[in-house]
Amino acid sequence: MSRGTGAGYDRHITIFSPEGRLYQVEYAFKAVKAAGITSIGVRGKDSVCVVTQKKVPDKLLDQTSVTHLFQITKFLGLLATGMTADARSLVHQARNEAAEFRFKWGYEMPVDVLAKWIADKSQIYTQHAYMRPLVSSCHDLGY
Repeated sequence: MSRGTGAGYDRHITIFSPEGRLYQVEYAFKAVKAAGITSIGVRGKDSVCVVTQKKVPDKLLDQTSVTHLFQITKFLGLLATGMTADARSLVHQARNEAAEFRFKWGYEMPVDVLAKWIADKSQIYTQHAYMRPLVSSCHDLGY
């Protein structure tokens, strides 16, 4: 995926290369992998267990401020790997979406609805030239 092999196909996010690739999406996946964070989740009948690495990238950072687990609502959480800034942006939007869902429908947002919303949001970011793909992988957790 170097500049020579892309032949200009990597400059537009919605144009496929002759091999059928969207280079901008592949660059985003590469950035998520470069973060070097491994996360594992196991879902039970009525429980969820997740394990993730906690790497502090700089000695000057407060270790308690580094996290990949985010609470969306009292019953929903999110585990993110990749760029923390993209994850925090998506978490903020997901919290707003969950609050609007509760206000509109009168009950908590189901985990599958939140997962579909995040997947749709991530897909939209790959289809518009004025948006760069989110460089974060998120997994919804139902408590």
